[in-house]
Amino acid sequence: MSSLAVLEDLPSGYFVEETPRGILAVHADSARALHEAGYGPDQDGDLVVSELAGRRPLYQFGPAAPSAAKSFLVRRFSHGGLLRWLTGNRFLSADRPFRELILSDALLRAGIQTPRVVAARAFRDRGGWQLDVMTCRVEESIDLGWVLGAMRRGEVPVPARHRILEGVGSLVRELHLHGCPHADLQPGNILVNLSALENEIPSYWIIDLDRTSRRPELSEAERQSNLARLYRHVARRDEQHGPSLSRGDAARFFRGYDPDGESWRNDWRAVRERYVAGLSWHRMGWLLEKVFGGRRPDPRSTGPGDAPLSETS
Repeated sequence: MSSLAVLEDLPSGYFVEETPRGILAVHADSARALHEAGYGPDQDGDLVVSELAGRRPLYQFGPAAPSAAKSFLVRRFSHGGLLRWLTGNRFLSADRPFRELILSDALLRAGIQTPRVVAARAFRDRGGWQLDVMTCRVEESIDLGWVLGAMRRGEVPVPARHRILEGVGSLVRELHLHGCPHADLQPGNILVNLSALENEIPSYWIIDLDRTSRRPELSEAERQSNLARLYRHVARRDEQHGPSLSRGDAARFFRGYDPDGESWRNDWRAVRERYVAGLSWHRMGWLLEKVFGGRRPDPRSTGPGDAPLSETS
């Protein structure tokens, strides 16, 4: 009998390793590579900080790891906002990475692209749990935060930006149709293939499914609240660094989200009203987080630079 009830719901192909200090759910196809790299229920093995780290660090296997393991990325869970300052990376519950694994598998089965989770882990750390999710690396991709920065600087051809934004709307529509309002729907959690910036057909992946759940159907309020979350992240960057999107760009997004043209006017009005109503509180929260939260500057908005060529977080 497993020590966590959630492990009973793991998809087929995964098995569980447990020690007194840790719990690891790993896919059978990846178990050997992880074992050879020294990664286990309570050991990091050859993990090093990845060059793909964005607002939060990611980890990958170093040069000594077998080649199969080098295609994996590890995201270590951390608290958001002021909780990061108080608790660091420790959590009271061990369930979250395993719930993310289960949801990731369900979305893939529904035809929504998300990096496949090859392992999920919880290990005991100073009276709490440290939590990891390991995914397959999405090569030659870039997150939407980098893309918006490039749009702000005029580096993305108009036809490409129209295609990309309409496709993002379609992606969010699919998530909502499948009862999945992403808990942190923001540009950094949407990946697009690099070649889309040169006007090739875009492909998308949704990442970082922590705290996200599925339900049979979303209410209008739940949909609009999730859209408002995405808008708030874009508007915050635009306020700090200058506009990245025009009214026409917003129309392209809603063309993808509402291809029948039935709800976009009400949705857009509700999104704007929610944003304006909560702006003072959000600005206060952003200020407190900047002063006390210890969050690193987001490199996506600080200048042209060199964007990472794969998944960021």
